[in-house]
Amino acid sequence: MKACPQCRRTYTADISFCPYDGQSLLVASDEEEINEDPLVGRVFIDRYHLTARIGEGGMCTVYRATHVLTRKLWAVKILHAELAAQRRAVKRFQKEAQAASRIDNQNVIHVTDFGTSEEGYVYLVMEYLEGLTLKRAVQTDGPFSMDRILHVSRQIGDALDAAHAQNVIHRDLKPENIMLLPTAEPEREIVKVLDFGIAKVQEDTTDSAPLTAQNMVMGTPQYMSPEQAKGLELDARSDIYSFGIIIYEMLTGKPPFSGGPSKVILNKHANESPPSPRRVRPEISAHVERVVLRSLEKSPLRRPQAASELARELELAVRLAESMTKREKDREKDADRSVPPTAVEDAPRPADPPPPSVKPLDPVVASLVAHGSPGEARPFLLRYLFLLLAVMVVLIVFILLWYLRHR
Repeated sequence: MKACPQCRRTYTADISFCPYDGQSLLVASDEEEINEDPLVGRVFIDRYHLTARIGEGGMCTVYRATHVLTRKLWAVKILHAELAAQRRAVKRFQKEAQAASRIDNQNVIHVTDFGTSEEGYVYLVMEYLEGLTLKRAVQTDGPFSMDRILHVSRQIGDALDAAHAQNVIHRDLKPENIMLLPTAEPEREIVKVLDFGIAKVQEDTTDSAPLTAQNMVMGTPQYMSPEQAKGLELDARSDIYSFGIIIYEMLTGKPPFSGGPSKVILNKHANESPPSPRRVRPEISAHVERVVLRSLEKSPLRRPQAASELARELELAVRLAESMTKREKDREKDADRSVPPTAVEDAPRPADPPPPSVKPLDPVVASLVAHGSPGEARPFLLRYLFLLLAVMVVLIVFILLWYLRHR
């Protein structure tokens, strides 16, 4: 028997993932270990009753919690105890809370509280989300339909624009950090961008020591921009590159560069052109491919300069491809209408009328056909007579002149 650590549903041993929330299922011994978490069952900071551990990463553990007064569900993220004594780890954790809390957008996870408890636990409280990560959705459903891609992309673009307007660069945008919350309509999920753990606030210069060393590469290799892979200074266009890879993955089912060591993947981002999406999914239009590949340009100047701009370009490309396909179909229908039915083509045609009988020409008529009619010959005879008369006059004048001279 297996159980989901998030929704607590149980399944048979042949199932690996919860179909409701995408969490990896745990066998009974692991579930018992989770239930032994000392924080599960406690009321945290006098407000949040921690009911289950729903996730764990390298730095934090996430709990599902119920507010003791409002009974509303929340997610409480707590820094691992061994990291709570490290100033850099605590500072980065607080940066996540500050970055997320300053962004007021319906497609960005809402952070309501953060701080340090009396017992020394460093925490942040955020809205509780029930749904699938975008990564799990792609793995489960395969490449998305164009309509679903547009629906998800518009919301990601809005979330990134809101973050960039507050000078927050996510720096770790990937499908695992995007939640899809189901709605009553299939494939019309609500998108939430989360996990601003390594986000960068551009105007923040209050710290005497930076949290990330210069030329240090942070992020997930499969989704990192070329400038991020090289450890260069980043701006919002680095997130747009990551956004382009996410669109590529929704289109094809996989990112353009994957597999192999991280250094190899980073080198591909920095130096190689991504494979054509149409080779993986031939029905993708050339217009859509052009937009996606533009977002993956090596130079930030050649990419769309805003996330919503990329989403709009993608939608225009899809609509253009649809309209061209519709016109082609209409032309085919018109051509079909112009062709007569097969029955008419196969019907016997009436016999051609016999050629008229040919009678021999009368000799006089034949002569006129060959040499022209008498009316046509008359001008020629008149010209001949005038010429003869002129010669005779000249001759007579010549004789008279000769006679007078020798007289």
